Amino acid sequence: MSYKISLAGDLGSGKSTVSNLLLEHYKDMEYYSTGAIMRAVAKERGCTIEELNRATEENNELDTLIDNGLIALSDDPRSLIIDSRMAWHFVRGTFRVYLSCDAETSAARIMNARREGESFESFAEACENIKSRRASERKRYSEQYGVDITDMSNYDLVLDTTYIAPETVADYLIEAYESFKTNNGFRSCCICPERLFYNSEDVDMDIVNELADKLGECGLCDEVTVVERTGDFYIDKGTNSALAYAISDYPLVPARLVKKEIPAEREYVKMKTSL
Repeated sequence: MSYKISLAGDLGSGKSTVSNLLLEHYKDMEYYSTGAIMRAVAKERGCTIEELNRATEENNELDTLIDNGLIALSDDPRSLIIDSRMAWHFVRGTFRVYLSCDAETSAARIMNARREGESFESFAEACENIKSRRASERKRYSEQYGVDITDMSNYDLVLDTTYIAPETVADYLIEAYESFKTNNGFRSCCICPERLFYNSEDVDMDIVNELADKLGECGLCDEVTVVERTGDFYIDKGTNSALAYAISDYPLVPARLVKKEIPAEREYVKMKTSL
């Protein structure tokens, strides 16, 4: 039986690196990348990826070519890791993964990678380029397919890569994928504590310390639910549990994504500033 993992995510979130680690683990899987196709086309046309994205907004011929290739993968007998923005939408039965990363870390990684068509004069330019490309892709896919690629509810696993090594990301993903294969209802979200926003009024340090002790004894804690807004993650419930994971040096906080509004009257602070 073949299995397929569709890997989407923020720019610079480590999709290519994590894919290579997955291929080392799953010897029977092969790699398919629409990003590599886009970079090859950009090189052939002598333009940047951002320029190609803008051109594609006016003419979707390239998107159609890529989409047809993805659709055909549904009936492909191979086990595949598919690095693509839209594989979760076009390829049936995949384990749908989204790798999340904050904009500043994404920019630093892209600058260090020095990939073809992605060179920048400054860190500020790289950050602006990331925002521009994200907006362009979101607009294009919304208009063409009626889907929001940044809607985290599209995915079976949302995994934050901002502050952890690619090897750790791969380990978490493999564990989640093995659970998915035996439970198709699998849904999870794992976010670095430093990226979480919380309301200080919800904190009770006595409870936090009790939960941290519980984590040390059995590795379990009360549920954390989070709301995602434009790349930021706000704790809805379970602030004390999230802090227990943080002070216990867990690299990621396991959580459940919920779709709701953030109360405007509440003041949120980033956990990074208080750890």
